[in-house]
Amino acid sequence: MLVTASRLLLLTICLIKPAVSLPQTGTHYNVLFIVMDDMNERAGVFGYPEVLTPNLNRLAQRGVVFKKAYCQFPLCNASRTSLLSGWRPDKTGVFDNNTSPRSKMGQNVKFLPEYFGLYGYHTERVGKIMHGGYQNEIDWDYSDRTRVDDLSSGAEDGSWWVTSLQDDKTVNGKYAGAMVQRMKQTPPQPFFLALGLTVHNPFTPSLKYWNMYGVPSVQQLLPVNESGDKGTLKGNGSGNIDLPDTPPNDRNDAPNMAFPSKVNKTTAEWQNTQHAYFAEVTEMDAQLGTVLDEMDRQNLWQNTVVIFLSDHGQHLGEHEGLWGKNTLFEESGLSPLIVYVPGKTPGTCNALAELVDIYPSLAEICSLPAPSGMEGTSFARLLNNVNTPWKEAVFTQVERKKTKGRSAITNQYRYNSWGPFGEELYDLTTDSFEYTNLSGKSAYTSELKMMRDILADGWTKALPPSDLNANKTVAVNNEAINAAKNNTAADIIIYPNPSPGGNISVQFKSNNTANAEIIIYDNAGRIVFKMINKVYKGNNVLPLQLKNITAGIYNLELNDNGIKQQAKLILEK
Repeated sequence: MLVTASRLLLLTICLIKPAVSLPQTGTHYNVLFIVMDDMNERAGVFGYPEVLTPNLNRLAQRGVVFKKAYCQFPLCNASRTSLLSGWRPDKTGVFDNNTSPRSKMGQNVKFLPEYFGLYGYHTERVGKIMHGGYQNEIDWDYSDRTRVDDLSSGAEDGSWWVTSLQDDKTVNGKYAGAMVQRMKQTPPQPFFLALGLTVHNPFTPSLKYWNMYGVPSVQQLLPVNESGDKGTLKGNGSGNIDLPDTPPNDRNDAPNMAFPSKVNKTTAEWQNTQHAYFAEVTEMDAQLGTVLDEMDRQNLWQNTVVIFLSDHGQHLGEHEGLWGKNTLFEESGLSPLIVYVPGKTPGTCNALAELVDIYPSLAEICSLPAPSGMEGTSFARLLNNVNTPWKEAVFTQVERKKTKGRSAITNQYRYNSWGPFGEELYDLTTDSFEYTNLSGKSAYTSELKMMRDILADGWTKALPPSDLNANKTVAVNNEAINAAKNNTAADIIIYPNPSPGGNISVQFKSNNTANAEIIIYDNAGRIVFKMINKVYKGNNVLPLQLKNITAGIYNLELNDNGIKQQAKLILEK
């Protein structure tokens, strides 16, 4: 029997590769690790149906979609170094795109694929996984030489043009095609295959995808290169592309440090640029589909974990002309994340998660020993129950001329600190676009203090309950305190209750997907806490941070679409 050179090479690697023995217990799934460059949540699968992503929808139908996953530093090198090491930026020492990760972290650190390789996984890379010129700082069994990401080096100013390229000649077409070819060679299992795709500025969709958006009855002559030269390509007008309703002088109530740049565009040009971005996302999605098709062909879904993420988000002109990333706003820090594990129930997870969680999560999911030194938390438990009580807060940071901006995000608030240059506080439940800085408003003094404390306490104080079994759910009703023996289970479950420290979770079942209101009253009937949060039909768990409320007995009221329920709450300090 003849053996091809490539097959012989794979067999040789499998035979001679030094590795620690895989644990005898648990399932050692294959891993398909897909990393996007600069993709924000403007995609159909994440709640923006106007942006067409049928293949991401296809993946989401199998997996868990994380709606609140945040990067630790919204810049390519800093973010990728963090998520691939399981360390936060302050520990990696990487805060820009021009620092070698190994120069700060040393040669002994095992990045995520190397950790899997240590236990006998066959590892391969196609496309951008580590940033730019630092690809070789990760050891792979196979590292593809295809490099077509030169477009990512331009200024992040919302540049765009349109091409006439066939799918397999586009950036993502070449990367996806190279990955499919590697998959067809049936690499040794278990494998860890990493694929880098991109929607990085400048946006350069082909005409086919451009014309999936816009107004067909209005044709415009389109730019065909970086200089903006017009050729013969005509495509749909962009007049129906919706833009955010940004209030006038949106920047006036926030520190200047919050805005690293400003690129003014006319309304028509802004619409054109978003049009190009949406088309590029759909073009990428089509190429992703070819990889999922190969998953289908080989029936790999039964033994392969698929994780899809972006290294961070991307601005599209919000806040009076922000493009690119490197800010502490939601558009920059929120990262798309979908995780498929064979046998797990698909769904949507609204728990706070971080990209630094990915390393320990994949290790646990694939039954590898827990890696040491991690600064993230495995979210494997969330894949069993998306309503599991989880983190109190997550954390993101940036750097401006040696000044660090730091952000703490809870389910309700985002707090940004710029040190001596100012601060920001936004209520994400009522102001999801972060237009109104509340830090200077007297009505939010307690909330501001609470968020300052959360940021100061840091990630180690915001972790999920260390032992979920220790925090038994306690059903309470209005007689729970004085008549415990006669307590009848209520529709609301509060735990822990009594609460030592003020961090509680409220569990309840909703009959609708809508906004629900939680109000906490003291014994005099005064409101001491109020929160509005989106809830979903079925079981919901809402975490509350009540650190600034004094110890005592309180009444908690839940108003869910006009249906009011009450329960007693005991706070202990």
